[in-house]
Amino acid sequence: MTSTANAHPTPPSRRSPILWVGLVFALGLIVAVLVGAFTRSKAVYTEQIHRDFAVLEDALERYRADGNTLPEEADLGELLVPKYLPSLPMDPWGRPYRYTSNGERYFLATFGKSDDRGGNGEEQDHTNTDGHPKPPVK
Repeated sequence: MTSTANAHPTPPSRRSPILWVGLVFALGLIVAVLVGAFTRSKAVYTEQIHRDFAVLEDALERYRADGNTLPEEADLGELLVPKYLPSLPMDPWGRPYRYTSNGERYFLATFGKSDDRGGNGEEQDHTNTDGHPKPPVK
């Protein structure tokens, strides 16, 4: 019994360029998806952080409007929850935001995934004074 399916196989020289083009296309597609996912995740972190800053700033302003002086350092949970916030927002890595004040101005920050100053991407520092537009408080 002879098989006719393999009677005329495609020569390797004709099959190889099509295979390589397909492989290069697939790898390019994978890289594009990964780069897009990384860029979106950074944007999501940044949006969450600045939304949280807007919520905390609103609560701190209401605290001050009630005649309170901003403490130099404080646990924001003890200061604001439950009177000004139902719960304290956490940064994208599950830590409370850092707070300091000189009594008139306050400073909110998160130091990124590593919780160390400096860095890029997920390691980037974010503060309420870094010039990003503030989203409306919902």
